[in-house]
Amino acid sequence: MIYRILEAIGVALRAKFGEDCEVYTEETDQGPERPCFYVQCLNFSNELMKEGRFLRRSQFLIRYSPAQGGEKNRECCAVAEPLSDCLECIPVDGLIRGAQMHGEIAGGVLRYYVNYDYFAYRQEETVAMGEMTSNVTAKGG
Repeated sequence: MIYRILEAIGVALRAKFGEDCEVYTEETDQGPERPCFYVQCLNFSNELMKEGRFLRRSQFLIRYSPAQGGEKNRECCAVAEPLSDCLECIPVDGLIRGAQMHGEIAGGVLRYYVNYDYFAYRQEETVAMGEMTSNVTAKGG
């Protein structure tokens, strides 16, 4: 599920910012083409709530690197607000809502954090008994 959320974030970013802005989910050996987004899952947890029901939490980091040269801080600020809008709800098994969204600009790069929390259900395997035959006779008869 975590990778599906990662992919859905990439789809949302491409839809909002266009194909001119690359979206990476893996580090590149060569420098990435700018402007670009780099998306990664920072941490995740799995908490048992009730029998077979789990609360799964996952925090994602979206880094935006503006184009080379120019006004990097201004470009990061211009991206921050639309980023909030496009990550508020993403399509993963229906819609999943982003929470605890916040960002920071440091070193000319926007770092934007968003959590996607959801419930997962695990059905216990039920073992059905096989067929049973019995041969019963009455005593004395």
